[in-house]
Amino acid sequence: MCCHGTYQKKWFRLLDHEADIGLEVCGRGQTELFSHAGAALFSLITDPDTIEARFTRHITINNGEEQLVVFLNELLYLWDTEKFIPHTFSVRLDGERLEADITGEIFDPGKHSVYKEVKAVTYHKFTIQQEGDLLKATFFLDI
Repeated sequence: MCCHGTYQKKWFRLLDHEADIGLEVCGRGQTELFSHAGAALFSLITDPDTIEARFTRHITINNGEEQLVVFLNELLYLWDTEKFIPHTFSVRLDGERLEADITGEIFDPGKHSVYKEVKAVTYHKFTIQQEGDLLKATFFLDI
């Protein structure tokens, strides 16, 4: 079980893998799972305590299949194209449609450090499972 408490950093854990990095993330429903997964992903890229909520970006995904992977790769696209780093997530799911407002700021090398460069979230061993009253997602990152 990956969830150990209510503090955001307790909602995920790193998984051992030969070449890439794996994450196991939990949430009390899909919207919380997506928010925790985004926070976990970017905690590998930079220190979340240095990110401020200055700007908002909007993401819409109409694909119900493996939406979490698509969502996380959209966040990485914002990082790659704008150097946008998320601070908070407001995720809404309606059937196969996901709407998300992400607040954060643009990377500032004087303020933020880059821990790891993440290329993509892969479909390798991707799962979402119900564990009691929690959802648990497992996914791997191409670094």
